[in-house]
Parts: sequence; structure tokens; C-alpha cells
Amino acid sequence: MAKPIDWKRRAFLAGGALAVAGWVKGVPYLASLGQPDFTFEDIPDLPPFRRLQGAGASTPGAAIFAGLDAGETGPDTGDELEQFVRENPCTALFGEGSSNTVPIAMFSDFACPICRVMDDRLTDLEASDPDTFHIVRHQLPLLGVASTVASRAVLAADLQGRYRDMHARLIRTPALTDERFIAAIAENLNLDAARLLKDMQSDAIDRRLRLTAAIANVFGFIGTPAFAVGRTVFMGSIQTGSLRKLIAGEKANPCLAL
Repeated sequence: MAKPIDWKRRAFLAGGALAVAGWVKGVPYLASLGQPDFTFEDIPDLPPFRRLQGAGASTPGAAIFAGLDAGETGPDTGDELEQFVRENPCTALFGEGSSNTVPIAMFSDFACPICRVMDDRLTDLEASDPDTFHIVRHQLPLLGVASTVASRAVLAADLQGRYRDMHARLIRTPALTDERFIAAIAENLNLDAARLLKDMQSDAIDRRLRLTAAIANVFGFIGTPAFAVGRTVFMGSIQTGSLRKLIAGEKANPCLAL
């Protein structure tokens, strides 16, 4: 087995992490979403995106490099990745593929209880309204070492085509820092455990976390959960009916027309 990883060293907790954690745990429900109509505001310099008014406050000036030490460098700096996001917001959020369904990007933290609620709502909605939307999940670990470890594990599982299986296991056991436990879960899922542990430390995983952090900075996602439903972005928890209404309003898929 690979040499144990010092996750405390690798996990970068941004300067405002404690404040962010408090915001995440107390994130308000979006009461305005119960109203008959939504109110939006355009996001300057990020067409076609708009923000759903009534969502949580944002502080886009605070840099977040989730899961990385402040002193580490990679093939892309934070500024370069943020520039990429501004020039290619649809690709950054939803990937390069095309689809006839509404794309939903979800930013979550394994230690965030509201994220688990929203993940269940999206899963239930996906089952009841099939072929209307697809989900692109982003890991934004803001709540400590265990969040970072779980995020790296699920992204490493994705390299073996088993993101959802690992995600389903870890979202119910978020307080995870022991790599022996990670290896046991991987073996139980018939994954290559040694490869998964190695991939967790890879440049590819570093870059995915850096890109997610850059997206969060550009769009002002200071907490989790955060969403982009088509061109509409917001933070917080919403009811299934309001989510369904947002999806219906985004069927034109503006991103796919760019």
C-alpha cells in the first residue's frame, strides 16, 4: 500500500473557512422561490448567466483553492483558471459534451448536510422526470480535511468510471480521513484500491479541484450547496417544485447555443 498521506498538510483551508462553514451550516432556505415568479439579475461579464435573487450572499473576491496547500503550484494558476472560466463559463460548468437536456451543475461538500438533502431531491426528481435534465457534480470541499479526502476519493473513483457508486457510499459516511477505510470501500466496490489511492494524489485530481475552486470564485459561490441550472445560478436549498420550475424555464439551453 502507498505511503500514508498527510491529508492535514494537503488540505488547504482558505482564510475565511470558519466563516464559510458557519454560512454553510446556517444557509437560509430561499423563501422567495415559493412565489409564483422568479426574479433574476444578469451577472456582468458572464453572459448568458443570471443570478436568482433571494439567494445567499456572495463574496467573489475571496480566493478558494479547495483541497490544496497554499504554497503548492500546478500546471494552471488560480488566475489562469479563473480567466478560462470567464472565457468559457458553459464548458467550465457543464463540460464539453452536448445534450438535449437541461444541464445542472451542483457544487457540494461531503460534510454539508444541506448538500445531502439537495442531492436526494435531485435524484428523486431525476427518477420522476427522466430525460429532462442531467447533473454535473463538482466537489467544493470547504469544511475541513475529511471533506477534502472524500472529494479526492470520489474524483479518483471517477477515473475508474465509478463516481456515482463511490459518491453514494461517501455521502453517508462523510467523516473520512483514514486511507485504509477508503481502500476497503474501493475493494468493496470492486475498484482497484491501489490505483485509487495513487490517483487521489494525482495532478489530474488537483486540477479538477482547482478548476472547481476557480468556478466558485468567479460565480461567487462562498458556500454549499450551489447550483447552475442552465443559465441560472444560486446558492442554498430549494423545494422540488421550484427546482422543477427552474428546469422547465431553462429548456432552451442557452449554453448549447454559444
